[in-house]
Amino acid sequence: MGASRVLAFDVGLHFIRYSLFVDGRQGMPGTIATPVDSAESFYRALAAVADAQRDPIDGITVSFPGFIDTVRQRAITAGPLPALYGRTIGDELKRHLDRPVPVWMENDANCAAMAEYLSGNARNLRDFVLVTVDTGIGGAVFLDGKIHRGRDWRAGEFGMMMVNRGSGYLSLHDYASTTPLTRDYAEAFGVPEEAVVAGSLLQRLDDPQVQRIVERWADQLATGIFNVITVLDPECVLLGGAISREVTLLPLVREALDRIPYWRDFRTPIKRCRHSGNAGLIGAYYAFMTEVMNETVA
Repeated sequence: MGASRVLAFDVGLHFIRYSLFVDGRQGMPGTIATPVDSAESFYRALAAVADAQRDPIDGITVSFPGFIDTVRQRAITAGPLPALYGRTIGDELKRHLDRPVPVWMENDANCAAMAEYLSGNARNLRDFVLVTVDTGIGGAVFLDGKIHRGRDWRAGEFGMMMVNRGSGYLSLHDYASTTPLTRDYAEAFGVPEEAVVAGSLLQRLDDPQVQRIVERWADQLATGIFNVITVLDPECVLLGGAISREVTLLPLVREALDRIPYWRDFRTPIKRCRHSGNAGLIGAYYAFMTEVMNETVA
């Protein structure tokens, strides 16, 4: 019989969201601050939530930033949490629980893709990619009905693609994340970069100068998406990240792709992720059930 009470965590830089899944149904999410001073503080914080559950839980699953060795349950890197680099988080967390249970940890972008496969805009698809657009470019690759992690757990690092060698060793991060978008706006309008909200620029396309800045950025993003499609030939590309919630993003990206002369030969559906805030929790639950319990989740 499969696990019926699974506690999922979604680890972010400032906050950790958590939710209990009972027989596949997600409970009300909660939030705690992310401890960043030490690994011990991190483990104690997660263990406190687990130990406080009213009824015993059957497992814990964690959506986590960085390169994640899922075989050893080890964080090769841990994104913005340096205290957790190189730690075997699965085993170490178990030792802090009053009642040890199975623990599974998965990369956060992979979790987002799994959430879309389970109950989002990738249902019934066997091959798709997810591209996350934020202050960096990330993503995940789903091939033949399962997540593709790569030899060294680095598959989906789309932001590291070199898209303009003539300007030095610059990557897609440097051209298509929200960072160059806010920087270009700040330079053009003489305002502090930290005061610019990237998503708000997509709501000001009636201003010709803003439109030029945004369209130039969209062309760079479309270039990265096009490159991914030419390599993997997926059934669909999903866009995630906070800026993907802006309704103007998809039309901008589609128009930018139409400006690529070869797009007609590789035309692929481009959609927005259905899940946003709960993607990490849902995907982490899916990962636990399929990887630990070897169950089919539908």
